[in-house]
Amino acid sequence: MAARSTRNSHESKSEILKAALEVVRRSGAQSLTMDAVAEESGFSKGGVLYNFPTKDALITGMVEFLAGQFEAEVSAARERNLSSECPTLSAMIEVTEGWLSEQRDLAQAMLATKADRPDLSEPFMGVKSRMKAAIEAELSDRGKAWAIWACLEGLHFSEAHCVTIFTDEERALVFQELRKRLTQLQD
Repeated sequence: MAARSTRNSHESKSEILKAALEVVRRSGAQSLTMDAVAEESGFSKGGVLYNFPTKDALITGMVEFLAGQFEAEVSAARERNLSSECPTLSAMIEVTEGWLSEQRDLAQAMLATKADRPDLSEPFMGVKSRMKAAIEAELSDRGKAWAIWACLEGLHFSEAHCVTIFTDEERALVFQELRKRLTQLQD
């Protein structure tokens, strides 16, 4: 349980969302209760409910938080890849590889909540639309760029749906090949 100090509303919400994500990561989506989040976060149940009045509001907040986190990580990785002809796609490869290693359990658990809430895709669709526009501005050979992106999506979704057939070593080879193909786009 985390110790609390005086915080603003944004910090409180962020801490509650991180705690909720940890509950889901550790125990699965079925374990996501306001009581479990309160215990994990160190907030009272009333404090959690003040920030997220319903479980649906909490789940929506979690998805929006994850989408924002993904976009922020891509933005930071893009800055590290500015020498690339397509820094956005380079960043997407880097971040997706990391998320598949570090966020795999979370993606699988969150998928269970999406069945009842198709609107949960909206935050990620906004992020993807912005990334698509950035890639279109960076590259003229969009077909090859979309092929790389589709491969990233396939890797992500096969992990989320628990149907991946690749070992970690094999997946690393796929990422190595994607980087090679991205370099070829730039020639």
